[in-house]
Amino acid sequence: MPAIARIDHIPPAHTVFPPDSHPDLQQPGSMHHGWNTGRQLLLHAAGSPLANPMNAQDQPRRQQAIAQLRALSPNLHEVAGPLTLALHVSALQQPSPDTDTLSLAPLIAEALADLGDWGIRAPLPEQLELITRSVHVFTPCMPD
Repeated sequence: MPAIARIDHIPPAHTVFPPDSHPDLQQPGSMHHGWNTGRQLLLHAAGSPLANPMNAQDQPRRQQAIAQLRALSPNLHEVAGPLTLALHVSALQQPSPDTDTLSLAPLIAEALADLGDWGIRAPLPEQLELITRSVHVFTPCMPD
């Protein structure tokens, strides 16, 4: 597996969570949709050519999320690891929109366990707030 060192390296859900890896993943569900939605938001925020065009009905909410993601860091590629952790937490665990950093710690640990093979390492203490703020951006865009 290639390491996720840039936003462009974040793979689609079926690559990270292949159907044969767990019985619950045999059919795409909200977790897959959430991962792919968040991935697209990150691709748009980073200005990646891999970003797909947005659906007009989702555009206002997603445009707001993209602007908020851009405001998190002057170079999103430099924080691809923490943003991937936030994406995982948002798509898989779907915490409430007001979850604080301390409450996210066990969810981040679970994300690390799942994403370690992708080169994602434990975030630095100063990156925990970035992860929390990112989760707050992703959460309203996740499917029900």
